Amino acid sequence: MTERPQFPPVFQAYAVTADLDPFERAVDMAKSGTEAGTLLWSARQDVYESAIVLAPENSLEASLPVIMAAGLGLGDALGALVPPVVAVTFGWPDRIELNGAAVGRIRLILPETPNPTAVPEWLVVGFNLANAGYWQEGPNDERQTTTLNEEGCQIDLLDLLEAFGRHFLAWINRWQTDGVQPVQQAWMSRTLEVGKPITIEVDGKRREGTFKGLNEQCGLELDDHGRHQVIPLDLAVEISSLT
Repeated sequence: MTERPQFPPVFQAYAVTADLDPFERAVDMAKSGTEAGTLLWSARQDVYESAIVLAPENSLEASLPVIMAAGLGLGDALGALVPPVVAVTFGWPDRIELNGAAVGRIRLILPETPNPTAVPEWLVVGFNLANAGYWQEGPNDERQTTTLNEEGCQIDLLDLLEAFGRHFLAWINRWQTDGVQPVQQAWMSRTLEVGKPITIEVDGKRREGTFKGLNEQCGLELDDHGRHQVIPLDLAVEISSLT
């Protein structure tokens, strides 16, 4: 009998118990020099969680669009598993939506890096996805939320993990081969926010404006009453202390 879940050979996969955060564990392993491709997932059933350790080859700024590639990988995985009537969309920089309501997010954690041109020693990327029960994105977040169960999506965790591993790797390969533009364009085709007023909280501050698009580094471009603003991705990701 084949053991599940099954991942592409580049991943070395391990389950963690439901009481552990796979992201915290992955960060600890990354700091200890674990091999790139280490993939952890949680045994929790109310929230599906998975984290992957990667070894960037490019600068911090050039590595950050991995959050978009992971979103596309999860979006493609969900698209293959949810009913056809359920729409899978994105919100910048990390939100995953079902039928317009937030169901989870992509998480990206990097070590403290002296400057955007330096190459990070590691990064951890993955997802949190609400399967059942009440949840909230953040203490001040007023967006509508949902769960897989609420949207009629009965998805097995192992099926989701296997599909995510395949699709995420496909987007990483596309990014490495063709550059960031295909990733950016595919992500933009799945957001409902273009041309609409949005409010983003970054670095403890609320930014408001009309969503105009993404720049070459996948930073958010806003029009604030005729004033052009760009919110770079590095303000929207977690930075891990190395101490």
